[in-house]
Amino acid sequence: MSYKVLFLNPLKDYIDGLERSTPEGFQLTVLPAGTSTQRMCEQAADADFIISGIEIPEAVFRAAGQAKFIQYMSSGYGQLSEEVLNDLGIPVAQMKTHSISVAEHAVTLILTLLRRIPASKVALREGKWRQDLQEASYSELYGKTVGIVGLGNIGRWVGKVVHHGFGANVVFYDNAEIPLTVSELISAKQVSLDELMRESDIVCVNLPLNAESEKLIGREELSKMKQRSILVNVGRGEVIDEEALIEVLREERIAGAGLDVFESEPLSLNSELLKLESVVCTPHMAGVGWENVQRRIETVWENIHAVLRGEIPRGVITQTKRAPSLENAR
Repeated sequence: MSYKVLFLNPLKDYIDGLERSTPEGFQLTVLPAGTSTQRMCEQAADADFIISGIEIPEAVFRAAGQAKFIQYMSSGYGQLSEEVLNDLGIPVAQMKTHSISVAEHAVTLILTLLRRIPASKVALREGKWRQDLQEASYSELYGKTVGIVGLGNIGRWVGKVVHHGFGANVVFYDNAEIPLTVSELISAKQVSLDELMRESDIVCVNLPLNAESEKLIGREELSKMKQRSILVNVGRGEVIDEEALIEVLREERIAGAGLDVFESEPLSLNSELLKLESVVCTPHMAGVGWENVQRRIETVWENIHAVLRGEIPRGVITQTKRAPSLENAR
């Protein structure tokens, strides 16, 4: 008995890792970036498991009639409708292994902005040694209030690092009900979004994109931030009104922004964000890291075996209507 595992749009590191770790009884089929939807549908038709590094077209979902489980290699799964997810009747999971990498990246952006690292490098390139240095432009993280928008896995790690590692105070906003034990772990206080925007010296956004989070932080919310405050976004670009953010940055109504995600990706070379000295941008790579590659590969096979045992895989985003098992597998 052999199970077909279809991998869509993989990165080379993942191909190598999955090929080396493929258990006996599994056949890995790889479709590279740029493969047509028709070709993906043809290969999905007899696949037992599908792994994807991209948002899967609806047609591919519909074609995957024998699939027992679908695993996304990231935390996002696009704007796939609940109807399609429910019609599948099988578990679909997203990755939750990148939280540490993304949280560390968020804190790196915070420190980079507070310590004005890019501006210091530019000054050195121009032959300036502590010339025009204004101490009032530099800040410590210690004692600052960090407002976390979205206290999920990433937000919790950010909270732990800034509170326990740097002595920052933490407040958070989240629509979901957060267990008291979680907020107590990082001594975080839950507040309204309005209060968070007004009180925070650093606003760190970690939200996924959905109907509730789209443009959650717009012109009105940004106008409430302190003039010396900074904003960091490692969630999804569409959570923030980018035009409004550019406006407050250009007018120096906040001190700066650290952005790993954008409304439109890849970011245009003509984007105003690349021209503003108060902005640090990275190309949606907060979750990148060698350790994370290994965790994701391990999670893929752990989840596949869990599904075959009739168990719920980690990071599942659907309700399972028909639990696959060894008995009904090809």
